Amino acid sequence: MWKIILNELLQNDVSIPTDKLENLKNANNIFVYGGGRSGLALKGFAMRLAQMGKSAYVVGETTTPAIKENDLLIAASASGETQGTLNMVKTARQTGAKVWLLSTSKQSTIANIADQITILPGKSKDSVGNEVASKQPMGSLFEQSVWLFGDAVTMDYMKFAGVSESFMRDQHANLE
Repeated sequence: MWKIILNELLQNDVSIPTDKLENLKNANNIFVYGGGRSGLALKGFAMRLAQMGKSAYVVGETTTPAIKENDLLIAASASGETQGTLNMVKTARQTGAKVWLLSTSKQSTIANIADQITILPGKSKDSVGNEVASKQPMGSLFEQSVWLFGDAVTMDYMKFAGVSESFMRDQHANLE
């Protein structure tokens, strides 16, 4: 089973264009939101963003401030139709914030609202075969792809912005 999962993950060959890294660099605050396991993967990415010196927040946490103009919301929705994610994206756009969608499709309600879209392999939990075929159940491949995407962006952003691993270590939580 490991080989099946690893072979499916090898489909992840997403390059991060410089303009998307610029959007990360220029955002006053970065917010992440996704339902279920996609949201858990984005929480890990928010941690890395904070360790790179960015103001990063997980939507729904009690200390998350209001999103405003010049902020960025990174949202994950395999289908691009998840109602809770759609609500967050609409609110972000109403404030003037930019939205970066991680999804399996460019053809969706959320994709039509987002400023930028990154397509990741996988299928939504309710898929009937419209997205990338996966032997894994429900949205597993997409959720894993969201996690790997966060790690890939971290590596690209470190190089782009000149962030060292020692800097990140200094930002790592010490109340553990």
